[in-house]
Amino acid sequence: MVVVIGFAQTTNHSPIPKDAIFYNARWQGVATANKAAYYRVLTIDNRGAKMFYDYYITGQLRAEKHYISINRQDDKLTKLEGVCRTFYKSGKVESVMQYKNGVANGRALSFFPSGKVGMKLNYRNGVLDGPCYAYNEQGRVEYTTIWRDGSRISDSKGGKDYYINKVTNEDEFCERYRVRERVTMAQSRQVNTSTIDDKKIEKREAPASKVTSSTIKKDESQQANKASVPQQKVSKEMTEEERLIAEVKYPDAPVDVTESSKGNSSKKEKVKAPTIADECLFPFPYLCHILLDDTERLKDIPSLVALSKVFALKDSQTINGYSTQKEIIFHHNMYYDEQSGQDKVVGKQPRQIGYLGTFVDHQLMLERINLFTWSSDEMLSFARQAIEAGYHVLGGGDYQSLDGNFILEPKSSKVSDGSRSVLITFTHQPNLYGGLYHIQMDVR
Repeated sequence: MVVVIGFAQTTNHSPIPKDAIFYNARWQGVATANKAAYYRVLTIDNRGAKMFYDYYITGQLRAEKHYISINRQDDKLTKLEGVCRTFYKSGKVESVMQYKNGVANGRALSFFPSGKVGMKLNYRNGVLDGPCYAYNEQGRVEYTTIWRDGSRISDSKGGKDYYINKVTNEDEFCERYRVRERVTMAQSRQVNTSTIDDKKIEKREAPASKVTSSTIKKDESQQANKASVPQQKVSKEMTEEERLIAEVKYPDAPVDVTESSKGNSSKKEKVKAPTIADECLFPFPYLCHILLDDTERLKDIPSLVALSKVFALKDSQTINGYSTQKEIIFHHNMYYDEQSGQDKVVGKQPRQIGYLGTFVDHQLMLERINLFTWSSDEMLSFARQAIEAGYHVLGGGDYQSLDGNFILEPKSSKVSDGSRSVLITFTHQPNLYGGLYHIQMDVR
């Protein structure tokens, strides 16, 4: 007879281990528990491999991960290895991801709080590669997307899950890593309430000095300086679109968006266009509005120039696509290298906006907006605005803990005109898009 013991994920009132590593809500190292949102306990698994458990400061298990090296000042620089899992406060698995030498490599899963699968992805060397599926909470495949080396090849509604075994009718990887919740809870409690023996860990990654707010700021500054490279200029013959951009005289700001009555008798909420006085980050409400409103989707060059100036993006570039498709790009301290097909960072705090669409008579019918930013704050601000407007994470999960890798879709008609909606894909990989946060808004 096998006795199964269930463990509820309750607040842990036992003392925090003395060797715990503390992080704030942005996973930056802090010196003491009273400044922390999470704490980390290092251990080894039964094979002797290095791993750690992360806990909410209130004691619930947050994650179990294997690693190569730990960064106590900025967890984004922690190098992971093997299978890593995160958990909801209820104790149910939130996500599963495979890593190799610090980059995503292999299967990735996310789950709804109910425990049902939300998304299935596959990575190769840090970029999406292969079939990916988005499920609804009823257990049906909503979207199927095929990726090759980080580029989306096709997408469609519905589809058949390639990962499900035809004989067992199960996804063996998925089942293996979501049914061990009770065992994991028991193991993590044992680790959390015991003293960690330094001798059991091959090498403890300790900071050179005590972690304080000043050392964290210094570390961030050094990393920013290392990321900077000498300014490069792209010299090529001007296209007609770039000539028009160069000749535009900048107005103070774009005109406010007014209610549209043409072709639509229903009233729409007024969406205020950003102005230079706002000194704004990329604003979700306005950018979503111009993709959905027929009277706003068709933009001439002066309008795009004026809007981009609001975001302090004045350098421009035109990328030719298929037939009459073009992308008009405005950027700061970065550019797209057409020869290598890669985004190049040439200075500090790079940002970019790209307007993709069909170009006819010096006007662009918008189909997609691409945003790039160095700032995690700007990325999170954009996601928060979308969620406040009625979006949610496709497949479930907390967008703040996904390191810029998730998809937002509308769950409310407030962010859809009925026939169209905007899907937002967030991507953040060290070897993709110059290591920047990429936000892609697609009209569907």
